Amino acid sequence: MPVSKKRKKAITTQRRVLQAPAKSERWAVTLNGSRLMYIRNDPDFLTIIKVGRVMNAISYAMTDVASYEPLGTVLGTRQYRRAMFVLGGYLHEGIKLIQSIKGRYLTEPSFEPLRALALGSEDKKTRDYLKKVRNVAAFHLDEFDEITRHMLKDLKPKTYPFTAGDNKTEGTFYFEFSDYIDLAFLVETFADGRSWEETSKDMIKSITNIAYRFLMACHDFLIFLCKKIGIAEHVYR
Repeated sequence: MPVSKKRKKAITTQRRVLQAPAKSERWAVTLNGSRLMYIRNDPDFLTIIKVGRVMNAISYAMTDVASYEPLGTVLGTRQYRRAMFVLGGYLHEGIKLIQSIKGRYLTEPSFEPLRALALGSEDKKTRDYLKKVRNVAAFHLDEFDEITRHMLKDLKPKTYPFTAGDNKTEGTFYFEFSDYIDLAFLVETFADGRSWEETSKDMIKSITNIAYRFLMACHDFLIFLCKKIGIAEHVYR
């Protein structure tokens, strides 16, 4: 996928946000196992675990996206593209989770940013991107060759990337043609008259934008939930 100047700036910002802190800044909160009996069946505590799981998944993928330049080494291109796919997939799953808990928290002000991201009209296009990325490229590998056969029959007679590597080791090996097929399918699905570059730029910008907003909204909602159940009574600092 080509990279716009705006996306490069956004990734640079995310790289700063997601940097590992100095050891002197490390902190931890420990759950008091003897007090689990008081909260283990609390629906809000279960939601805390769910939201935490979503944050872990999105942060993992965002960190990988921010750690590799898409144009430089073969390994960097491979890692960046696959990380973008995984980020889109985890975001789709996160949105599904938020939709599943909306009934309990719909009137909570701290839930509103997540509700808007998961259900609002403003991000409908991005949610469509995420769903297709999840179903095509992130966690499904076209085991029945449906997408692959569809794309192969329509490819124009020109030169295509096939395999590459930065050296002879397996660690930098990249079978680029497989990702090209998936990218081509995504662009075909969403182009609507736009070029490959325009479509892929819009997808990248939309996914990285909603990822950061989603992560921050989860963080704020998690703090609200922890205060709501009085988590301070059940942890060690």
